[in-house]
Amino acid sequence: MTKKIVFLFLVISFFSLNFNPVLADETEDLNNKIAEYTQKLNQLGTAKNTLANQIKIIDSQVELTLLKITQTENSIKTLEKEIGDLSTEIGKLDVQLDDLSVIYINQIIQNYKLQKRVPNFAYIVSTNLNNFLEQRKYITTLQNNSQNSLLNMETIRTNYDLQKTTKEKKQAELETLQKTLASQKTSLNSQKLAKNNLLETTKNDEKRYQQLLTQAQRQLAALKNFSSSAGGSSCISANQPTGSDGNFYSQRDGLWCGQIINNSNDRTDTIGRIGCAISSYAMVMKKKGSDISPSAIAADPSNFDIYSRVLINKLQNNRQSYNASTVDNELQAGHYVIAELSAFGGTHFVVIISGSGGNYKIHDPWYGPDQNLNDHYSTGLIISIRLMW
Repeated sequence: MTKKIVFLFLVISFFSLNFNPVLADETEDLNNKIAEYTQKLNQLGTAKNTLANQIKIIDSQVELTLLKITQTENSIKTLEKEIGDLSTEIGKLDVQLDDLSVIYINQIIQNYKLQKRVPNFAYIVSTNLNNFLEQRKYITTLQNNSQNSLLNMETIRTNYDLQKTTKEKKQAELETLQKTLASQKTSLNSQKLAKNNLLETTKNDEKRYQQLLTQAQRQLAALKNFSSSAGGSSCISANQPTGSDGNFYSQRDGLWCGQIINNSNDRTDTIGRIGCAISSYAMVMKKKGSDISPSAIAADPSNFDIYSRVLINKLQNNRQSYNASTVDNELQAGHYVIAELSAFGGTHFVVIISGSGGNYKIHDPWYGPDQNLNDHYSTGLIISIRLMW
């Protein structure tokens, strides 16, 4: 028996020494690669903004996301195995608890029957003292066994509860990881799409890329000029009123005013400062039935163009000249119209929600809901419009 135990110990030691470090090495290698690509992206982010560099950035983002997906999938596999092992252990404890319960109940019944047959005063009338003592000894043993069974039951029950609690925690961790994995896969698709759009838009031409980059930089500068002239990115209290139709969002709302758009390298690229387009887009989406906050839009890289990284692409790519008849027709159809305005030496976006012939009611991400356009601007200041239906 001793030789068998020693052999078993050696086998277990061999597997522990030879296989666990491999798993640890794989995890360490994965972590090192993630750190490597993170550093590479930081370096690329400070390099000259060229088409070739942008492609390198996207490729590195794709590789980094793939590594994180692998990391998350490995964690999910580990958790699933641990949960499976816990389920097995809980099942065993459940059976043990049932078995001990049956034994304990039988012991109680036996003890009760014997107590009735051999009361404490029985020795007074007993004709056989030895027989009485043997019966009392048996009863005492049975009582001790019952107590031990009760203690064992309590120990197993405690262990059972601990295992269940551990399993519930790991299941919650698993759900979180599964959501993370889904988000990572969505980001991966967005990154691949961004590269395709970049190559398609620029025709893989550096000159074309620089032209688009210049346009985006001008647009971004114009947005910053408006907020600076209108009073900076001054945040106001959280949970601002949602207007007469319930669809208004303020870019200055304390819930997201200070949030950096699309994790921009420029810490001043906040929703409060340049998020009028994002907030306007959020209002249109809410009108259409998708309640997506400016915060959620600002956090999703797929919403933004590759040139400035903070200008929302659906507004950049859906631009047309202002026409009063077009706006009136859209409003009559129950649609909102996003208007780009020239104001305060910069550019600003608002949402036209009702009216006609230039007398429009607007939701202004800066000034508030249900404003009259002519109180702050005029139709002559409308540069362009965006139809989102």
